[in-house]
Amino acid sequence: MCYTLCATSNGMDPVFIAWDELNIAFSFLINLWWIYIPLLLLLGLMSAYGTYTKLKYISGLKWVLLKLNPPKDPGKSPKAAEHIFAALHGIYSPVKWKDKFFKGKVPDWFSFEIAGTQGEIHFYIRTPEQYKTLVQSQVYAQYPDSEITEVSDDYADWFPLVPDDKYDLLGSEFILNKEDVFPIRTYPEFEEKPSGPGDIKRVDPLASLSEVMSSLEAGENIAIQLLFRPTGDGWVKKGQGAIDKFQGKAPKVAQDFLGKTVWEIDKLIPGHVEVKKEEKKPESTKLTPGKEDSLKAIERKISKLGFESGIRFIYSGLRENFHKTHVSGVIGAFKQFSSPSLNGFKPNKKTGTSAKWPFKAQKEYKQKMFLSRKFKNRAFVSKPFVLNTEELASIYHFPDIGVKTPLMPRIEAKKGEPPSGLPIA
Repeated sequence: MCYTLCATSNGMDPVFIAWDELNIAFSFLINLWWIYIPLLLLLGLMSAYGTYTKLKYISGLKWVLLKLNPPKDPGKSPKAAEHIFAALHGIYSPVKWKDKFFKGKVPDWFSFEIAGTQGEIHFYIRTPEQYKTLVQSQVYAQYPDSEITEVSDDYADWFPLVPDDKYDLLGSEFILNKEDVFPIRTYPEFEEKPSGPGDIKRVDPLASLSEVMSSLEAGENIAIQLLFRPTGDGWVKKGQGAIDKFQGKAPKVAQDFLGKTVWEIDKLIPGHVEVKKEEKKPESTKLTPGKEDSLKAIERKISKLGFESGIRFIYSGLRENFHKTHVSGVIGAFKQFSSPSLNGFKPNKKTGTSAKWPFKAQKEYKQKMFLSRKFKNRAFVSKPFVLNTEELASIYHFPDIGVKTPLMPRIEAKKGEPPSGLPIA
């Protein structure tokens, strides 16, 4: 700096000075190539090795696809599905860094799916093979009259997932409008106030989605994937921080290791005087009715088990019979869960199938292929958000009998074993 100022005062060209300083810095870096070049190579190799082990681990996982046929009248609210999700949280186990780096291990996840093809609606669960019995037992526990069948043929193979002259596809992944500590609208908010004792009128949030799928014609397909995996309590602390912010409390700043070390050394110096920090009482803030409702909603959300989640949908069909309005119908169905004061879903433009100029056609084709591969492989989303058991149950549950979709397969009668001691002719 001194050299620059002195040289400028002596009438030297500032451009020449800056160029000279740049040459000096460049020469310094060149002389230290033996330090940073090996370091960069090491970081690159570690990243490549981590990606390789992760892909190898995921490709080695064994999956099972279960098809669910709901009973004619479930007779239960989505609360039953909430119990299923709560039970599946029991598989939570943090991945150790050694297993993550050397084995490529990732947390186990599930994919709960709703598929519509030619007006028919089907429910599926894709689960790691080791959790097959757990999933079946929990579904039967809440819906004993349902039927679960393991299928060998993946329905995704029926979907034309390669856009060409005959078929086309659209789709995206959903993201939240706000931070995930803010909840979406859940099934209790879809229940009308009873007019009398025992009279509860319920509007099933899956009704509009069922109507969209039931209107599909020959060659049209729609599928929704709800991907989720259990998570720890880190998101709960984040929610508590949002509550403190609402209440006007100062955020707690944790002192790092270096700060604590310096503070302890300072105590050993002769003449050190302990200074007591004056604790300031938080100013009482009166919340507006809207903020008070948001505060209660956040408290309700963090009081239940949480899952890192993602939602993906895809629509495919013949170009001659391709209705883009079905995509709007799916987006509109998820708009039911939105609340202006809380949270809601919106399509993620980065994972969608639309693109802008230049090379619009090439970009769209690439994005459609990328989305179709992720859909077929049930790949977990890159940026998940946290939903609790109540929110997941609001999105995925067996529809109420009030959802009168004609081509939704339902179990008319429960299948059972023959009674013991039955005579055999």
